[in-house]
Amino acid sequence: MESAKSNKPHAMMIPYPLQGHVIPFVHLAIKLASHGFTITFVNTDSIHHHISTARKGDAGDIFSAARSSGNLDIRYTTVSDGFPLDFDRSLNHDQFFEGILHVFPAHIDDLITKTSRRGDDPPVTCLIADTFYVWSSMICDKHNLAFSTSSLLTSMISSPKPPAGVMILR
Repeated sequence: MESAKSNKPHAMMIPYPLQGHVIPFVHLAIKLASHGFTITFVNTDSIHHHISTARKGDAGDIFSAARSSGNLDIRYTTVSDGFPLDFDRSLNHDQFFEGILHVFPAHIDDLITKTSRRGDDPPVTCLIADTFYVWSSMICDKHNLAFSTSSLLTSMISSPKPPAGVMILR
């Protein structure tokens, strides 16, 4: 059983913290989980707070319905984006973006380290990050993870004819 758990692909998915980025990531996470991936979906505390406020019945767990409808291994976690919840990210977008570039990566790096140290989870094998996260390839290099941007995966999954040698999940 232990070797089956360690051979299972485990993708950590990190969308940019805006609704138009999070929703496609959710769909991609469900698609990958339905094909045997373990998914760790990472949202910022701020986005989670907005979701929790809007969805009172499930405490903001955006995967509760997907998990209950099938045998999907999707974990949902949050990390700080470096700003307090009451910080107005829209009004202070430049400052927020600087934090996403320079502070947020340390929180992601720490999460990957903590996740890989837990013995009850399959190790993280790849990072699927939004294209806005220019730092993600450096984190992948540090942790020896496969790397993909969400736009590449989304276009490959929805492509009618894949490039030679590429497996498409349908």
